[in-house]
Amino acid sequence: MDFWTRLKGEIKAKNTTQEWVSGQINVPFGTFRKWMTRKTYPNLKEGVEIANLLDTSAEYLVTWTELEKLNNPEGLNNNERKLVNLYRKMGTADQENTLLAMNAWASKHESI
Repeated sequence: MDFWTRLKGEIKAKNTTQEWVSGQINVPFGTFRKWMTRKTYPNLKEGVEIANLLDTSAEYLVTWTELEKLNNPEGLNNNERKLVNLYRKMGTADQENTLLAMNAWASKHESI
């Protein structure tokens, strides 16, 4: 799957339009159409803006298969990935407190 296919898929999955995306990132729709018809590529800044707008990553849009396998070997969904990324940004003490809280919750809900 290539960049354009993934981008089209993300736009469809978010139930939005190419026109809306181009407007949100302040790019003329004609320019956006050139991207979508594979005539040109967005620059790095525009690619990151699109990824953020669609709540995905630039890496996913550009090189999904390789990075997805490396960065997501367990097949985490977007919410799970966000939790992992937030956890990784925490300091050691906050990580330990988070693990304690999650373990306490899990022990109360083991039957789930």
